[in-house]
Amino acid sequence: MWFNVAARTWLRWLAIALLGLAIGFRFSHLGYKVYWHDEVFTSLRVAGYFGQEVSDRLFTGEIFSATDLLQYQQLPPDVSLAKTWASLVDHPEHPPAYYLLAYGWGRLLGASVTGYRGIAALFGVLALPLVFILGRRLFPGRPVLAWVGLVLFAVSPVQLIYSQEAREYSFWVVGMLVATLTLLRAVRHPNRSTWLGYSVGLTLSLYGSLVTVLLGLSHLIFVVLTQKPRQWLNFALASSGALVLFSPWLWVLGQNWHRFQTVTAWTQKSSPMGILAKLWGLHYSATLVDFNLPLNHPFTMLVPPLVILGLLGISVALLRSHADPGMVLLLCMSWVPPLAIIGNDLLRGGQISGTTRYFLPSLMVVPLVIAAAFHQGWRQTLPRRRWLLAGCLGLVMLLGVASCGRYLQSPTWWNKGASYHNPTIAQTLNQITPLPLLVVFSGDTALGNAISLSYRLRPETPMRLFLQDELTAGQVPWEELRAWPGAVFLYQPAPVVREYLPAGAQWVTIPMFPGDESDQLVEVRLANP
Repeated sequence: MWFNVAARTWLRWLAIALLGLAIGFRFSHLGYKVYWHDEVFTSLRVAGYFGQEVSDRLFTGEIFSATDLLQYQQLPPDVSLAKTWASLVDHPEHPPAYYLLAYGWGRLLGASVTGYRGIAALFGVLALPLVFILGRRLFPGRPVLAWVGLVLFAVSPVQLIYSQEAREYSFWVVGMLVATLTLLRAVRHPNRSTWLGYSVGLTLSLYGSLVTVLLGLSHLIFVVLTQKPRQWLNFALASSGALVLFSPWLWVLGQNWHRFQTVTAWTQKSSPMGILAKLWGLHYSATLVDFNLPLNHPFTMLVPPLVILGLLGISVALLRSHADPGMVLLLCMSWVPPLAIIGNDLLRGGQISGTTRYFLPSLMVVPLVIAAAFHQGWRQTLPRRRWLLAGCLGLVMLLGVASCGRYLQSPTWWNKGASYHNPTIAQTLNQITPLPLLVVFSGDTALGNAISLSYRLRPETPMRLFLQDELTAGQVPWEELRAWPGAVFLYQPAPVVREYLPAGAQWVTIPMFPGDESDQLVEVRLANP
């Protein structure tokens, strides 16, 4: 026996306490973190706006206030499901399930940061019992393993992060867990109803994200490795059934294929391999500990590679000692998706492997892999040394809780992308009197980031938004900007902006932290002619 009855009881009560804490984490400070570019577009699409439509209204050079920009985050009086659907179709890379739920929430309770993130938090909580059930189904004779895996998942920083983001990712995790559970049931009790259940589960996951194809790939390899050819046919039929159920969105995708290629073109841009390699490790270390440290910090240079090597070693050891179907499924889900993503970037020179959310099919089962490793270690360790293993497990859980606590207290985090510095930028501008004028030039993320920043600026803060073409054509009214009674700032200007400043203008970078020269915020001092 792994634990005696007293030890099991103690562990179960500890798990329940940590589980309650984790649920509280998911609903805590929902409106505190910066509402970043991608979340801004969640609100835009739910409200039935097209990005280009809003850009045409705002990038006119007129003076708008921060409040004026935020009106596009609310549902307009004439909003309809048809308008929202048209906006969603304009971004076919995102299946519509989460956004339709957000539309219903907005119509019933009003559009808000807390509300849209609250939907994600609900699915983040719903994932917890599913992880526990998956642990029990994978290892029916080892219930403690399911409890350990559940706690590690519950206090995983990366799971908390995506349970508080107004996007579809926590919904997708729930869909993937349901798909995996229904697959296990189908291969153990094969009949029409169980395989139909897998079709429905896989469809639910597909409506969460197109990246579900990687989950399906890992399921396929599992079935081929562990099941008889008859089951291969059942799997193929069930997967085809899921595609049929998903066909309405596949039709949308086909009709808007050019748009899909346009909005996902960023994934094909190259990124330095050294940076990508660091990020691969950080994806996995964030399942255990995440203090939002920079890429050049000693922690990120040492710990993430050790985590990857540790997981590789654990996987090999578990496969050698437990070659049962449950373990094979767990390891297929752990390694097939990341290898496919990384391999694609290595072959095609893309950068999608630098984005943590695409690794969720693998990251969601890492806690169960670690739980299985602790279980195996406990069985093979001498009784007098088990306290050391228990201490390591407790340390991992403590680091997870500490990471979650730090995340909740911070106004920004690494997943906020191009909007990461907006809290600092807003704090800087809000302290300046008289009111500064903020100038924004169009670009890939200019609209979303300008609206994101507006959430934290004083409502009356004036902004002028110009098209980049106006700058290069010499049509920016610098004389009017020079006459502004307060300071004039450029928000996230592209390097080319500096080349088109009028003669005598000074470019003064406002650092976001000591030593920063990233030009996130630039004061432009326009000299008199």
